[in-house]
Order: sequence, then structure tokens, then C-alpha cells
Amino acid sequence: MRRRASTLLRPGTAVAALASLLVACSATPPAAPPAPQPILTGEQCLKDLSARGVAYRAAAIRASSGPCEVDNPVQVTKAEVAWNQPAVMTCALADRLDRFLNEAVAPLARRYLSTEVTRLDHFGAYSCRPVAGQAGRWSEHAAGRAIDVAGFLTEDIGRVSVERDWNRPGPKRDFLRAVAKRACDYFSVVLTPESDKYHYNHLHFDIGRYHLCQA
Repeated sequence: MRRRASTLLRPGTAVAALASLLVACSATPPAAPPAPQPILTGEQCLKDLSARGVAYRAAAIRASSGPCEVDNPVQVTKAEVAWNQPAVMTCALADRLDRFLNEAVAPLARRYLSTEVTRLDHFGAYSCRPVAGQAGRWSEHAAGRAIDVAGFLTEDIGRVSVERDWNRPGPKRDFLRAVAKRACDYFSVVLTPESDKYHYNHLHFDIGRYHLCQA
């Protein structure tokens, strides 16, 4: 009678197989990007800006009726990353934007451009006006909850421009698109040149009540 072939693993083989299984089960996926902090308000927001070295002062917004009122308004002049011009906005937006620049934009610049971001270029934040092309609907800019980002200045390769580089193949385009996609983790609404004709030259970020990511 022929002996049946054994289906049992030899001791050494069994140990090796078990070790491989344990390693596979214990493997963890890559760490997710850090979640942004909750939106701060009131005095705590101002204290947080000061603690992180953001240069700002209380902004004088003319008393008005309707939607053009800004909660806890500040005028930011510079932060760890310089700004091309001062901007008036709610403290909550200033806090969120500074975190975004440091936690997301800076690492993405190192990854895609192998350089450091030295300046944020923007077209403005607070502006008492309706949504472009929609006369009956007020913009988040009117409440100081939005900013229009035109690009960035970098240490080694000069300016990265949304208008010039968004559709031009290369690392600058890849960087801008990665920035826009990551912005959706920080802001309620992200609009890009893909959104409509009004955003051909900037990225719109806001912390309003609506949620839309067009990155």
C-alpha cells in the first residue's frame, strides 16, 4: 500500500508561515494627513493667532446692515509665511488659513517643487459684494469668511501662479492641484479654474455654511 502524501507542514515551515501571517495582519496603512483643528472663535481665536506668531490687529469694519458684517474681524499683515498684502477677515478664517499654509502647503511645496514657500499671494478677503454673476446671493467675502489665492512665491523657483501654471504641464501645475485638493480638508468651499470663468486666475477658499469641493 502506498503511503498518502502528508498535508501537514513541517515544524519549521509552519512557524515561518505563521510569522508571515502575523506580519501581514499587523501592517498598517500609511498615516493620514493630520486633521485640521476645529474652527476657533472669540478670544480663544485671537490668543491662538498670537501664540503662533501671526501679525494682526483688530480690523475696523464700518457698521452696516445686511450681510456685510464680520465676526471678530482682524487685519493680518504676515505670518510664518508672508502675505503679499494685508487682508481683513474673520479671525476664524485667519486661523484656519495659517494652519493650512503650515500643515499642508509647505509640505506639498517640498514634495512637488523641492523648495519652500516664502509668500502667499492673494487678491483679497473681506469685500462687501454678492457672488460673481449672482446678484441675489451674497458672497462669503461679504462676511470675511473667504479669500482668493492667486499663487505663491517660493525660495528657489520663483512665483507659482494659478493663472499661468494651473493648466501648464509640470511640477507647478501638480503642486497647485495638490494644494487645491488638500484645501478641501480645511475649507468648506474650494473653487478653482475648473469651476467657472470667474475663477480662471485664483483659488477660492471659504469657511461658510455650504460645502463644495471642486478640486
